[in-house]
Amino acid sequence: MKKILIILMVALFTAASFAQEGTFAINGEAKTGVIWEEVVNRNGTEVDTSKKQPPVRFGSKDDAGDFDGRFRINMEYTSPSGIMGFKGRLNWDNFNNPPTSGPNWTYGFGWGSFLNDQLVMSLGKLGASPWGTGGPEMWRELEIIAAAGIRFEFKPKFFEGHDINVGFVLNGTDGYTDASDNKDATLMDYLSETVVGASYKNKWFMARAAYRFDSPLDTGERTGGDPVDEGTKLVYRFEEYALRRLLPDLSLWALGFFEGLGSSAPDQTYKTSNWVFAQYAPSNFTAQMRFGFEATYARTVIFVKPSFSYKFFNGLLSPGIELGYANDFGKKIWPNSDYSYIELKPKLQVDFAPDAYVAFEYYYRLENKFGLPGPPEQETQWFNLRTGIKF
Repeated sequence: MKKILIILMVALFTAASFAQEGTFAINGEAKTGVIWEEVVNRNGTEVDTSKKQPPVRFGSKDDAGDFDGRFRINMEYTSPSGIMGFKGRLNWDNFNNPPTSGPNWTYGFGWGSFLNDQLVMSLGKLGASPWGTGGPEMWRELEIIAAAGIRFEFKPKFFEGHDINVGFVLNGTDGYTDASDNKDATLMDYLSETVVGASYKNKWFMARAAYRFDSPLDTGERTGGDPVDEGTKLVYRFEEYALRRLLPDLSLWALGFFEGLGSSAPDQTYKTSNWVFAQYAPSNFTAQMRFGFEATYARTVIFVKPSFSYKFFNGLLSPGIELGYANDFGKKIWPNSDYSYIELKPKLQVDFAPDAYVAFEYYYRLENKFGLPGPPEQETQWFNLRTGIKF
C-alpha cells in the first residue's frame, strides 16, 4: 500500500508541475460491486472447484477484470512545443494487493513527433497502439506489453482527406522462452519479433491491421512439456462510414485476431476470433446485433448476440437485455448437439450522471463442455450489483 501511495503522490506532483509548462490530462475509472456466482453440471458430476471463484465476492462484470473491480488512471502530457510527451496507464484490479497482482503500469512510454507530425517515435513499455482492434469484446495489440519497445509511425500528408499511418515496432518476445535451451537472444531474434502495422481512413471507411512475426527464441503453448513455435499473429479493425452519412445513428464495424499462423504445430497454437457489429443508437435507445466466428485447429463456433436497451426519464433509468446463441461445427463437443452455448443477460441501470452509474445484472449460460459425460451441459449463473464512476 505504501508503494501505491508513493506512486499516486508522484503522479499528482508531476501533474501540477507539468501543467505549468505544457498540457497535462489525467482521467480514469473506478468499478466494483458484489457478485454471486454458481456453476453446476446438469448431469450431476462435480464442477472442478480448483478453478472456481468464491460463490459471493466483490467484483464487477463491466469489463473490470476477474478480481475485486478496477481502479485505473490514464495520464497524458504534451510539451509546450507540442512535439513531445508521454502516455501512461496505471491499472489495479486486485485490491487485496498480493505481491504479484498489485497495481501495474499497463503501458508507459514517451513519444516524439517530427517532420510536421509525419514521423512519430515512441519509446518504453508500449501500448495505445494505432493498429489494435479497439474493442469492444476484445482489446488486442501486438506490441509487447511486458518489456521495452520502440515504435515508428509514418503519417504522410501528401493526400488531403486520406489519413495514412504505416510503421513498425521493435520489441522483445511475446511467448514462453525455454530456459533449458540456454539460448542467448541475438539481434536477429529481436528483429524476427518485429510488428508491422498500417491504417487508412477516408470519409467512406477506416481499416487498420498489424502483423507480428515470430522468432525461434520463444514458444507458444506446451503439450507434454515440449515447446512449440507459436507462429505469427494478425489483428485488424474495419469501420464503415458510408451508411452513417445517410443515417447518422447507424454504425457498422468489424474486428478480430488470428494466432498461430504458419506454426509447425497448428493443432496447439492456431486460434481466431472475429466479430461483426451492427448498431443503431438514436437518443432514446440502443439496438445492436453481433455476429461472431471463432475457431481452433479442430473446432469452429459461429454465434449471434442481439441486445437492446431503452432510456427512461432522460436517461436516468436504462433497462436492457442481451441474448446469445452459438453453434459449433467440425469437431463438436457433443455429436448432433443443437448448440454450443445459449445465454441470457438482462440488466437494469441507473445513471446518476453521464459518468456515474449503479446497475444490477443477471446472467444465465447453458454450455456444452469437454470432459463431462454426456450430454455434457454446464449451467453458469451470476448476479452482479455494481457501480462505477469515470473521472
